[in-house]
Amino acid sequence: MAHIEARAWWADVEHLQDVYARTDEARRRADHADDVARHASPVRQHAEPDAARPAAATRRGAHLQPTAIPARRTVEIRGRTVPAPAVPRSTEIERRRPPRRPIERVGARPDRLAMWALLMGIVLILVAVGTADASVI
Repeated sequence: MAHIEARAWWADVEHLQDVYARTDEARRRADHADDVARHASPVRQHAEPDAARPAAATRRGAHLQPTAIPARRTVEIRGRTVPAPAVPRSTEIERRRPPRRPIERVGARPDRLAMWALLMGIVLILVAVGTADASVI
């Protein structure tokens, strides 16, 4: 790509970079707010009162608070937090030729019609020759 063509191309797509940067920043802010909200909420711990613990478990030396392996961070997928930017439709792209109408797609084609007529004629001649008596010919 020549340098002049590259500049022209960049001028055409530069506005897309600005839109992407804005939506990317909005996504980052939404993710950060979500993380802050999750870490700010108190984690409920289900601790049993001492009176509710069975006496047999403490006599046998059972662990009162089992230590669990640290859990992996769970990622919750909830969809897009920011709507996708509206990209303007390019009107510069044109089709090479207009689409064919249904009548043009299904309509009669004289060359094909002639081909089928010729093939049917040849088949009829072969059937006539194959079924004829030899004495007549």
